[in-house]
Amino acid sequence: MNMTKMKKLFFALIGGVLLMIYLFVRSQREITITLGMFTGSNWDVYNAESYKVIDDAIEKFEKEHPNVTIEYKSGILKQDYSAWLASNIASGDQPDVFMVLAEDFNKLSSLGALMPLDDLIKANNVSTDIFYESALSSGSYQNTQYALPYEINPTMMCVNRDLLEKEGIAIPEGNWTIEEFYQICAQVTKDTDGDGTIDQYGSYGFKWQDAVNGYGIRLFDEEGASSNLNQSDVREALSYIQKLKDLNKGYQVSSEDFDKGNVAFCPLTFAQYRTYQPYPYRVSKYSTFKWSCLAMPGTTANQKTSQIATSLIAINSKTTQQQLAFEFLETLTIDQEIQQELFENSQGASALKSVMASDSTKALLDQDAMSNYSLKQDVLDDIIENAVIEPKFKKYNNVIERCDYLITNALNENKIDDELVDIEKEIDNLLK
Repeated sequence: MNMTKMKKLFFALIGGVLLMIYLFVRSQREITITLGMFTGSNWDVYNAESYKVIDDAIEKFEKEHPNVTIEYKSGILKQDYSAWLASNIASGDQPDVFMVLAEDFNKLSSLGALMPLDDLIKANNVSTDIFYESALSSGSYQNTQYALPYEINPTMMCVNRDLLEKEGIAIPEGNWTIEEFYQICAQVTKDTDGDGTIDQYGSYGFKWQDAVNGYGIRLFDEEGASSNLNQSDVREALSYIQKLKDLNKGYQVSSEDFDKGNVAFCPLTFAQYRTYQPYPYRVSKYSTFKWSCLAMPGTTANQKTSQIATSLIAINSKTTQQQLAFEFLETLTIDQEIQQELFENSQGASALKSVMASDSTKALLDQDAMSNYSLKQDVLDDIIENAVIEPKFKKYNNVIERCDYLITNALNENKIDDELVDIEKEIDNLLK
């Protein structure tokens, strides 16, 4: 073989190798992970930075994975998201990674739309102990983890410190009881100006579900096959709500009463606490009274009493990029830097214990203590740690919504004793 032919062969080989390298690199750079999400806050409060944390998480992930691009469709409103996601699932075009609304989680898990994560969690050496148990359990269905918590929103009790101090009543401790709550409400409910009309009240917004949680009641069996509504402890909890209402002599306490400082207690979510918008959120901006937050009351100390809402993120069960999808899920939910940024730029809390215990989180909460309202870091940690874990069965969301409608109406009409048997029968029929 002469030199010319050898050169041609050499350059052909080099060209072939370069082409293969180019095609390989090109194929690697063509990997796209799609993300499903909605705009705004998951907690129905104003959030001008709804895309900031997501965009920063994408930027960080793409820097660590130069061959991957994350794409998402912007502008989907929360109220349209469930229908949008259902349509994509029906057409086989669902995103690789997507947010799951709490009301959709049980159904999507049972239908097989979400990828089981247990094996991926184990293979990637992820310790689930980093999450609050209440938050992690929100993404579990029938003992399988199908989603990880992105953000949480616990409910807590707002206490009007000025009103209690005026009445000579000590601010309750974190392990206060539901009986203590009632006694304080009874003590402060009165006519303060002598005109014959009650103008100071014990509570606003304390609902029957709060009483049920306070009594530590499970309304359904674990399988969701039957309800426990017509039981003595449920009747006691609902009777408790009636007693609270009776203190006001038929007057319907309003948000305006609370905002004026005329109500001692009001449950509110952490997102409401952090949002400076018109009522029910303007209390933190416009109120002239001092207030604090503590755990919801229960029948015993350290009881799980506070409700917690969780924003979940899952992986498409049919994704072709299982490992990359999980790594992106880790960036959104486990990465300390991203989760700390989420806490600082949204209204919710992080599901990571380390973020909620960080100095940065303490500094943010301590800023509130300089004003008329405060929530201590250890109190918030205790509220989340002892949050109520909701049942996980397919029909739960529909059934609890119907329960709320029927029980609320019966309480408003003062007919709960007569109607609870029928309510239980209707709910059990729905569960069949």
